Amino acid sequence: MSRIKTAARVFAYIIKTTASILARLLKQVLPLIPRLLGELSGRISNRLRFSLTFKTTLTYTLLFITILITLGTLLTGAFATFLLYSSGQALEKNNLVVVRLMGDGGDIPRETIKHLADVEKLVITLYDQNGQAIYGTDEEKTGASSAGRINLYGGAYIDSGLGHLYYQTTVFPDNGVRKIETMKPLTDELLYLQYLMASIAIAFTLAVLIMIRVGARTSRRMLSPINTMTRTARSISVGDLDTRLDVVDSHDELKELAVTFNEMLDRIQTSFEKQEVFVSDASHELRTPISVIQGYANLLQRWGKEDREVLQESIDAIKSESDYMKELVEKLLFLASADKKKQALQTEPFALNLLVEEVIKETGLIDAEHRIEGEARDTLMVDGDRALIKQALRIFVDNSVKYTPAGGTISINGSLKSGRALIIIEDTGQGIAEADLPLIFDRFYKADKSRTRESGGAGLGLSIAKWIIDQHRGDIWVQSRVGQGTKISIYLPALKK
Repeated sequence: MSRIKTAARVFAYIIKTTASILARLLKQVLPLIPRLLGELSGRISNRLRFSLTFKTTLTYTLLFITILITLGTLLTGAFATFLLYSSGQALEKNNLVVVRLMGDGGDIPRETIKHLADVEKLVITLYDQNGQAIYGTDEEKTGASSAGRINLYGGAYIDSGLGHLYYQTTVFPDNGVRKIETMKPLTDELLYLQYLMASIAIAFTLAVLIMIRVGARTSRRMLSPINTMTRTARSISVGDLDTRLDVVDSHDELKELAVTFNEMLDRIQTSFEKQEVFVSDASHELRTPISVIQGYANLLQRWGKEDREVLQESIDAIKSESDYMKELVEKLLFLASADKKKQALQTEPFALNLLVEEVIKETGLIDAEHRIEGEARDTLMVDGDRALIKQALRIFVDNSVKYTPAGGTISINGSLKSGRALIIIEDTGQGIAEADLPLIFDRFYKADKSRTRESGGAGLGLSIAKWIIDQHRGDIWVQSRVGQGTKISIYLPALKK
């Protein structure tokens, strides 16, 4: 334990010594700092943009410098500790030699002690019991004050000026000598330490310069795909959305970024193409009723005012087209509001089985050409917007009514399956071709291109119905065969009883 404490004290003192030496060097370097800062600020002002390569290089350089400074400090402290401890051990041995030379008493062997001091480059001083110097090998330093000395360990001391190391031994001979002190100048040790610090500073400076050079080139090479991405992204325009980033040469996070960017472009392109189709179809759907209304208005203006048959026909056509336009605009506004996530849901718990029975009853009252049947056997409690869910069910039922020949059957059933509310709407109508099934929920899509607007509508109803079911965390499954009918299964989360 004593050796551990001794080493700790020596190390603490060496750290203090190193700090003192660094302070001396700093005094010499301090006048150069303003000029260095001026040059640095000039370079920074020229690079206010701070590219990612510059930031990466600067960050890792600062981290590298911090590690080097820490390593250099520890290395210097360890070397200084070794020098000081070795010098202290040598002084202790020389002190023991002087003790042996003193023997058990008698005259002081001045010549021998003087010769030892000259050979070992020491100053040896002998003190009596009152602390007065009896003999010293260096008259100028004999009897020097011990004030300001710092005890390192045992009999080892060092002066506050860090220039001399002392070792004292107490003896009890008969010749009046009570204390023997050996002193060694630390000139050589401090010179070795300065050489070491200078070598470390030069080596670390070269390492930092190499780090900056290599780091900048490496960072620039690693981040070059980002520049490629930037140039590619700038070249993409509305008329050139099929351009994609090259991900062949990337094998890291940049590849993931490029793949994600390409996927985003795919979604944007798909959305833009759908938007173009949507606008085109909406314009077409609105252009037809406007043309009809304009035609009948011109007819009335020319000669239809006096002809009651023409007048009535024009009024009926204008009213029919106006109603269609009103319905189309309402659906477009609904979808636009839904796209902007402004279509709020008024959710509350309600009995879905009662809603199914309500839809069955209402359909039977307004449709006398088909056989409407079905039931809701289970109690189905759901949390949702009752009006919107009813609107979705009515859209599916109306489609079945439109495309099922007179005399056909339309069934609407509700049940509980695997903890979810299941509504099945099935008809014996025309059915849908297998190739058209994935597209029936697209806006303005019509599976049968020959269908007229009167029989097929604008093609927005199923899009609205799907949005409503999706907003209620539901699923829709469609099964159909041409000439055999269609089966639509709607699943909604059911509330636990």
